[in-house]
Amino acid sequence: MLSNLNSQQQKAVLAVDGPVMVFAGAGSGKTRALTYRVAYMIDKAKIAPGNILAITFTNKATNEMRERLLKLIGPYSYDVTISTFHSLCARILRREISVLGYKSSFTILDEEEQLKIINEVIKEANYDRKQYPGKRIQKTLNYYKCFGTKPSDPVEREIFQLYEKKMKAENLLDFEDLLLKVKEIFSDYPEILEKYAEKYRYILVDEFQDTNLIQYEIVKMMTKKSRNLFVVGDDDQSIYSFRGTNYENMQLFKKDYPEHQLFHLTQNYRSTQVILEGFNRMIANNKNREKKELFSEIPGDPSDVKIYQAYNEKLEVDYILNEIFSLKLKGADYSSFAVLYRNSVLMRNLELGLIQMGLPYRVFGGISYLRRREIKDIIAYFKLVVDHDDVHSFQRIVNVPSRLIGEQTVRKVLEIREKYKLDLFSAIDACKTLLTPKRYQTLVEFRNLIISLREKMETENLLAVYENLLEEIKYRDFMNQLDNPEERLENLEEFKSILIQIETDERSLTRLEKLQEAFDEAILADDKLQNQRQSHDGITLSTIHSAKGLEFDYVFVIGLEENVFPNVYRFDSEAELEEERRIAYVAFTRAKKKLYLLSAQRRLLYGEIFQNPTSRFVLEFTGAKQEAEEDFNQDVYFDMETKQTEETEEAQADYRVGDKVIHKAFGTGIIIAIEGDTGQIFFDREKRLTKIMLSHPALRKL
Repeated sequence: MLSNLNSQQQKAVLAVDGPVMVFAGAGSGKTRALTYRVAYMIDKAKIAPGNILAITFTNKATNEMRERLLKLIGPYSYDVTISTFHSLCARILRREISVLGYKSSFTILDEEEQLKIINEVIKEANYDRKQYPGKRIQKTLNYYKCFGTKPSDPVEREIFQLYEKKMKAENLLDFEDLLLKVKEIFSDYPEILEKYAEKYRYILVDEFQDTNLIQYEIVKMMTKKSRNLFVVGDDDQSIYSFRGTNYENMQLFKKDYPEHQLFHLTQNYRSTQVILEGFNRMIANNKNREKKELFSEIPGDPSDVKIYQAYNEKLEVDYILNEIFSLKLKGADYSSFAVLYRNSVLMRNLELGLIQMGLPYRVFGGISYLRRREIKDIIAYFKLVVDHDDVHSFQRIVNVPSRLIGEQTVRKVLEIREKYKLDLFSAIDACKTLLTPKRYQTLVEFRNLIISLREKMETENLLAVYENLLEEIKYRDFMNQLDNPEERLENLEEFKSILIQIETDERSLTRLEKLQEAFDEAILADDKLQNQRQSHDGITLSTIHSAKGLEFDYVFVIGLEENVFPNVYRFDSEAELEEERRIAYVAFTRAKKKLYLLSAQRRLLYGEIFQNPTSRFVLEFTGAKQEAEEDFNQDVYFDMETKQTEETEEAQADYRVGDKVIHKAFGTGIIIAIEGDTGQIFFDREKRLTKIMLSHPALRKL
């Protein structure tokens, strides 16, 4: 049975009794080891399947483990409890929750239903929903519940208490309650804890680095007597602190189970050794981690890693498309490519490039930028500003945000328009006697808003018009009432980049013509998108978080610039920087054959053109040392009039990031970053980063 495992995996499988911790590096076959361990316990150690509990983090992982076990040990696998934490706790509560005063027929709320209850509580308590928006309160409450604590803000604390009271009165539980109530029962009713501890004498936990404190305390209570707790995880891949997960549980395990056996799975079956050496170097910069170094028996080639710095985000996309076309001609499938990004706003130019080239793709961890509700709304507003008789846009946004204009009112306006062959705004005037004074006045105010925006467009730039629109309709406040408000607000900021591109379009078109053409292209692109995104044999576009657990032959990581990835403005501590580095580690470890680390000298983002140094993660990957810390704390940006010059493009044509060079005094090296006419070069002999004029006669390409 164990012949399919390497020696490291075999040792972890054979340590059946007592606490065991396995640090399993990326691509090291931890799921295989976990599954074989369960099979070995049943087939060889003769442990009853009903006494084994295996906890996974997704239903997909649960099903995969069940299928693998079925192949290894047949029907015995059905008696093993394989479950996620939440599913396990729900089953326990169905049997035991009556001791807490709930009925066993409790209802589990999803996020949307939970938000409804929270909004009801805020309304009943007479709190201002603008000051305490339901979505923000929901996020806050769930975060604190992950730690079993309460908010410090007195108003949020009161809302929390009222929410808990209402939930119990209506026999409701949210997702976090499933964990908290089980912990409460196990703490207050030792006889119930004993029953489950006796049943599940052997507990195994996958992805242990992603457990939160409550989850860890539950399994710790269940194994206090047996001590048979097996945990497997990788602290280097802990990237969910925003959900309350705590990779430090791995350190707590060591303290709580001092007699534990410790194993490391370090043989990587995914990437080449060349790729491995790079991300080993990078992650070693994290101090708060278990020291380990992965290795691969796939040697690879220096060309497995390509570092490229484009002039701007458009040329970054061109580079990706050229590489994909080149590899496709050599037989690669589109599904073997992935483009990963730290933030989904970086996807916009890439997606447009793929659409224009007609390439199939799919988006993980979000939807197309052009299909997002907020972007469609804003485009509809601008289209109505350009064309006052755009019926489709009028229907979309006349009640966004809500103006209490119903479908019947809209239908009357359109009927009058059609009957008397009027334009939309004239039809509104003609409806004065057909509508209530209040509804008519609301429509007039809407019409006047659109007209005033059109007038502003004659004298002000598009960014000013856009800001005025958002302010007039309180659209940002509206976004705060919806799900994922932070992401929606970021998308609104990124829309400024589209407007800047329209403003700086040098063709001899009027501003209105440029707007109309740009939005027509967006609509057409969205239509093409319907077919392109259906193909499973497509290029994957994904946030790094959504790509965790996946692997691809060719991986492009974009936006590797300081202040973008990592975003230094979001760091309040070294711990947050270390998490950002772990996110980079997860991205880099997705690559099997080739890894591309991409950056741009200048990036149009959120309506500004930024010039940032190459990300420290690229330098760490190559083994370069920072010559000065301040190199990584620059924030240089240009206003919207800044334009790309032909001279800069020509100057850059001779040298690219990633080029190998030789210097008469310093020897051979590699260009890590280019800033204007100066290169940051890591010289092998000097073992440090040095700035040199690229035009210096002592420097040449190899």
